[in-house]
Formats: sequence, structure tokens, C-alpha cells
Amino acid sequence: MKTLLKKLLIPPFASRLVSRVATRIFGRGIPIFLLHRITSETTNNSISADHLRRCLQYLVDNGYTFISLKTLVQAITEETPLPEKSVVFTMDDGFLDQAKIAVPIFLEFNCPLTFFVISDLLNQNLWPWDAQTSWIINNTRKNKITIDFPDETLHLEINEDNRHEARELIRNYFKEVEATQIPLLLAQLAKAAELDLPQKAPQQYQALDWQQARDLEKQGICFAPHSISHRILSKLDSETAEKEILGSWQQLQNELVNPLNVFCYPTGRILDFGPREIDILKNHGFAGAVSTIPGYIVPDNNPTKRLYSMPRFELPSNMTDFIQYCSWIEHAKHAE
Repeated sequence: MKTLLKKLLIPPFASRLVSRVATRIFGRGIPIFLLHRITSETTNNSISADHLRRCLQYLVDNGYTFISLKTLVQAITEETPLPEKSVVFTMDDGFLDQAKIAVPIFLEFNCPLTFFVISDLLNQNLWPWDAQTSWIINNTRKNKITIDFPDETLHLEINEDNRHEARELIRNYFKEVEATQIPLLLAQLAKAAELDLPQKAPQQYQALDWQQARDLEKQGICFAPHSISHRILSKLDSETAEKEILGSWQQLQNELVNPLNVFCYPTGRILDFGPREIDILKNHGFAGAVSTIPGYIVPDNNPTKRLYSMPRFELPSNMTDFIQYCSWIEHAKHAE
């Protein structure tokens, strides 16, 4: 019933006439949308090529303006105005299917895209721990898994209806442990799932290479650093955290023509970075950083205070939520 009511009420409340009045009362924020994996076909809880195309077409049809993350950061820094209905798009990690499926759609709509890449993923040196977790849960033939981790025993029920929940449970557990422990825990999870964890990424987790990135850069795609290995910075010592940030940025400068000096925190939750990481970025001349904390850039509310923790919304997998996030409705909920 709640979902049906949202489908019925959100479109008229987000209409131009209502929005014009509501924006005067609640103001308007600029959403930065984040994409991770994208599929060629629509499945439950996935972002498909058709869904992305529908989202972009909605924005075109309703008078929104696509701007780049670089344009947004410059406007915040220089305190210059932006179009009233601005929207920013970003994509994280650097998998090949992201480039093959999503990038052509952004180019089709002439929509700027900032692609945050894990440098050692593009070096073909690793596939990220969270991708390995997904591979294990997706490929195990066991319906139940019990894992005795050092401080907790996890019981997983795995079937086609709840694999997503099982993946999230394991990922969230790994996010809370020291980064150095994750390889051993992954091996333990693979053993419990009765799988041999591949040393090299399987086909569905293949990464871009640097030549492909350069080709995309020539087409207008902007690249920016997302660490060397995608380990959570707050779980690392200071020296290693700094190396993760600066090493990834140096690699992008070596490989690409004009990378953007805006950093993307791995996993990006409020506990995944802090003053230490922000100081590293400021001291080395980064223009800003993005998180995965939901929220808006609000031009009239001192946006410089959030320049090194810019909020982003994960692109919703349904149009009703997407329309809500673009409108005054969601902004009113997030108003400070």
C-alpha cells in the first residue's frame, strides 16, 4: 500500500507547478548520484541500462541541467551560481561492464560523468574485497553457510530471494574489521561456501585498463581517484591511508591527461573517513572529496563546509524514488 501511494503521489507533487511553489518554501538542493554495477537487462534491485536511460530522459523532459562534478566543485569554491535544477552523476570502481553499458548512455544524453577508479583494479593487480564477497555468495551451491569469525558466528540462509541480504550482511561485517584481516576472512568465507576463490577476477568482474580509460577520457569522461585497493581508510594506519590516497592520485596523473583532483572515500560512510583523511587531502591540494552519505549540496547553506565530504545518493532502482530524490520532496526531508 505504501509503495502504491508513493507511485500515485510522487509524480504530481514533483510536477513543475507544485515544485515551483514548494521550492520557494523548502529551497532546492543539488543531488549527486552514484552508480556502481549496471546490468544490460532489468532484474530485481538492479540498475539496468533501460532504467538509467529512463532516469536521464526524465531529467531532460523536466528541465533539469546536467553538470559535471568539476563544475560543481568550482562553483562551490568560487561562490558562483549554478543552474537552479542541476544534477551531477558519478560512478565508482572501474569495472569494464560499467564502461561498456553505462558510459555510452551518458554520452548519448551528453551528460557529464565522473568515474572514480581504484588504481590497482585498473592495474589488473586485484579485484576488490567487496566484489570477491559478492562472487562467493552468488556462486556457492550451499543453501546455508555458518562462518565462525573471530568475534562472531554468522548464519547465512542463501537462496535466489535473499542472496542480496546475505551479501550485505557479509559486506557490513567486513566493513567493521581491520583492513589487514579481510584476506583471511575472505578465505574463510570461501571455504565455508565450498569454493576456491580465484586469484584473478572472473569475467563479470573484469576491470578497465588504462588504455580504455584514456579512450574514454578523449570522449569526455572524467576520471578521479578512489584509492589504490579500496580498503576502508579509517581501518588503516596513517601512513597506509595516506599512501592509498596519494598513490591512486599519482597513478591517474601518470596515466591520464586531465584527471580530477577530487577523491572518493572507499565505501564512504561517515565512519570510513575523518579529520585525518580530510587533512591529507587538504595538505596535498585536493579540491574536495565525495562520500556515500545521503544528502544534497545546498548552494545557499555554506556548501564549502561539506566540500571534503560531499554527499551522494545511490541511484534508486525505481523511477518513483528517483523522481523523489530529484525533487523538493526529498530535499525537504534532508533540510538542515
